[in-house]
Amino acid sequence: MKTLDLKSTEIFCLLMASMKGEQHLKIENEPYMALTIERMDDAYGEEASLYSLCHYYELNGDLMQDPEMCFVVVDARTSEKPGYEQVQVTPYYFAQANLVFYEQSIVFDHGVMKRCDDELQHGQVEFAGIWLKNIREQGYLQRLI
Repeated sequence: MKTLDLKSTEIFCLLMASMKGEQHLKIENEPYMALTIERMDDAYGEEASLYSLCHYYELNGDLMQDPEMCFVVVDARTSEKPGYEQVQVTPYYFAQANLVFYEQSIVFDHGVMKRCDDELQHGQVEFAGIWLKNIREQGYLQRLI
C-alpha cells in the first residue's frame, strides 16, 4: 500500500486545514469546476479520518463526480514534529461518473482494512499526485487565503 508523496501530502493538508473544523468546504475557482473536500468519517477512532475530494457537475438534476477520490488520512503531527512527513494520505477510491467508472482499491470492514488491491491502489496514488499538482497550479489554494 502506497501513500502520497510529500508535495502531494502538503497540498492535501492545506486543503484539510482550510476546512477549519467544518465537515466540508467548496472552493469556487472560475473558470474551473468547484472543488469540494469533505470529511466523511473516522476510520480508526482518533487515529485516521476519511476524506473525499471531488469536482461535481450537474446532469439532469444529478450530481456527477468528475472525478472523486477518497482518502484515509493518518495525521501524527505534534508540536515537536509538525512536518507534513508526519501525515500519511492513502487513496482508496476513485470515481468518474460520466464514464460509470468506480474503483475501490482498499476494502474496510468496521474501520479495519480487509484487503488491498496493490496495483489498483498504486495507480490511484499516481493519479492523486497529478490531480493535486493541477489543483495547486490552477489556483485553488490561492482561493483559500
